[in-house]
Amino acid sequence: MHYLNPATTTPQLQPFFAAAALDYVNALSERLLADPACRELPDLLALGFWFRRQKIAALRQKYQAMPYQMKPLGLVFHNTPANVDSLFMYPALLSLLCGNYNLIRLSSRAGQSAAVLLKHVNALAATYPAQNAALQFIQAPHQDASLLATLHRLDGRVLWGSDAAIIAQRQLAVAAHCRDLCFSHKLSLTLLDAQALCQAPVTEFQAMTELFSRDHLTYAQQACASAKVVVWLGQPETIRQAQHRFWPALSELCQQKARLTDSEAYQALAGAQQLLLSSDSYQEWQSGQLQRLQIQGLDADMLRLHPGCGLFLELSLQSLYALTPMLDNHHQTLSYWGIDSKLLDGWYPTVLRGADRLVPLGQSLQFAEVWDGVDLLLQLSRTHQCPS
Repeated sequence: MHYLNPATTTPQLQPFFAAAALDYVNALSERLLADPACRELPDLLALGFWFRRQKIAALRQKYQAMPYQMKPLGLVFHNTPANVDSLFMYPALLSLLCGNYNLIRLSSRAGQSAAVLLKHVNALAATYPAQNAALQFIQAPHQDASLLATLHRLDGRVLWGSDAAIIAQRQLAVAAHCRDLCFSHKLSLTLLDAQALCQAPVTEFQAMTELFSRDHLTYAQQACASAKVVVWLGQPETIRQAQHRFWPALSELCQQKARLTDSEAYQALAGAQQLLLSSDSYQEWQSGQLQRLQIQGLDADMLRLHPGCGLFLELSLQSLYALTPMLDNHHQTLSYWGIDSKLLDGWYPTVLRGADRLVPLGQSLQFAEVWDGVDLLLQLSRTHQCPS
């Protein structure tokens, strides 16, 4: 087990949202926002922006207003995802603010964002030794003897990965009281109103395609919140008109911004072919800069075989309520554009499984302290009823 930022002091639990922890998180935020290298790494800019002092102060006020005291959970292990290089840092920093000390296992596929992030963490070590000790990064195989021994001392785990990876992680022995937070493989959707798209003025339509591209192609659909399914709402002829307007514009924008590599485009092509072979439910293959398949409903094959990389599955519905029985626990984010807010307000309470996040188009990749239906700050803390 190789430590990437060796501690100079023994990690200690701290009070919930301690002043020194706030200072440390704000200092890291300022470094990320000021680093020219981060301008080419939008995930790190988003991380730095989210953890500004003003945001963290508002979070502290929100949770301190709750009718109980919050105390640290203890030692928390974070097994990081490989699809978005810095996503793991949100729960890790929230865990730090909760007063925990954290062991963060970086993926063997960790890329440039993780390297830049680690550089800034190490740069703060001399000024914030206690926080550095409470935020330890390691690289080790899952079966590393030292890591396995450490698992027995855990009070909590934050596990990211495929369903198979999560199941494998949960088979490793931990203390009976260890609390697991699991973020497994998800599939997200975007909901577009066909008539609104057809009628949108040029400037509004261009802005919409920019938002769509940013949400769903920034990471070649590898982010769990990036949509792989486009749900069109409207009458069949209106939907066809909307598709005829939308897809050429998005393909041109994708090409201009070089959103996809040749390798990713090949993976999308191969993925479309696999899905076509898996079931008759996949039809009307449209190939080009982006790959498109028409579908009749949501199924397990798309979760298992969809590679992202510019492959979009299109589902046409005349009623939003027809989507409800198709949703399950694997469906994470539903972004939307052009949809009547009254329709959403009436429909969303009927969704009892799936679609844990409902956000406007353009906000799919924005993090929140409640993720996949889990309040991270509450789960990374122990709560005690306040004395009367």
